[in-house]
Order: sequence, then structure tokens, then C-alpha cells
Amino acid sequence: MTECSAPNATKYAQIIEAAVAEFQDKGFAAASMDRISAQAEVSKRTLYKYFESKENLFRSIVIELSSRFAEVVEIRYKKGRDIREQLTELAWAEGRILMMPDVMAMSRMVISETLRSPALAAEATGKLDKTAAFIGMMRDAAEDGQLRIDDPEQAGREFIGLIKARAFWPLLFTGSVLSEAEMAETIENSVEMMISRYAV
Repeated sequence: MTECSAPNATKYAQIIEAAVAEFQDKGFAAASMDRISAQAEVSKRTLYKYFESKENLFRSIVIELSSRFAEVVEIRYKKGRDIREQLTELAWAEGRILMMPDVMAMSRMVISETLRSPALAAEATGKLDKTAAFIGMMRDAAEDGQLRIDDPEQAGREFIGLIKARAFWPLLFTGSVLSEAEMAETIENSVEMMISRYAV
């Protein structure tokens, strides 16, 4: 759900794309709504009709990015089901999102604001952090006796960290994403490491 009322899908997408580029290039403080409207090829009146302010536009981008990760949040541990299959499913939910160029572009924009506008970035980070889904999987698998884990929070962070170590952080500022084969290898290796470390 976005912070504007009944937008035209094409115009909305154009504005979001232009805003991501502007925020990334100039930073939030120096970003210009004039430049965003020009880049999006919409009038300023249209821009402000959809987004009341620059803050509203930034938050809408964060909400848009957060919605992409909904599948990760929805995955829950299923009692008795093979743990390797479940870890692989969770990893692919994350991996498929990290293979989307627009997701990486939006992530770049949000992270760049961490240095320039810590308060705004902190609000965004809270909406985008999906580590809880990985922690929940580790905790429930341990309670079910499929994994031996003393610290589920640490294990969850390790798991998502293994995926992002190859599929996110090295690519964040290059504009590239992993191929399907590269992501498959990353996920297989990450799951194997978790199984090797925590299997009963």
C-alpha cells in the first residue's frame, strides 16, 4: 500500500523511478521535486497530487520496497517438514527479491541516506529489515528438534548474512544482480553451511 490516493499505475511508476534516481544522486536534502517531475515527465501538479511532500515520496519508496519482501515475512516453519527444504524455500524468497534490479536500486537509495539523514534512514531500515523471519525459522526448527541451536537470533542473522554476503552487499553499488544460476549456487551453499553447523 502506498502513501498516495488511487494513482495512475504508469505515472506512479515513473515518479518512483525518477525519485529513486534523484535521491540516490543528490541525497534527500538536496533532491528537487522539480527535477523529479521533469525526469518522470509529469507536471508538478501531478507529482504533488500523488505525493504531498518530498518526505511522503521517500516514505512511499520505502513502503514499495518493503512490500517486495512480503513473501519472506509470510514464510513460517512447518512442523515435521524436512528442514533443508524449508531453509531453501526461505532463502529463495529472499533471493528472488535480490535478483530484481529495481529492488537493488531502491535499496541503494535508502542505504545512501544512512550517512546523510540518519533519522530518515533509521525509519526506513525498521520497515525493511526482514531478519525476524530467518530468526523465527531457526527458533521453531530448534524447538521442533530439527536443528540444535542455542542462539536462534544469531543463527538467523548468520543465515541471511550468508545470502547477502554474495547476493546483496558486493552488488549494491554496481547496479548488477546475480543470475538465476549464481543465486541457486549461493542459496545451496548457504543452506549447506547452516545444516553443517546446526544439524542434529
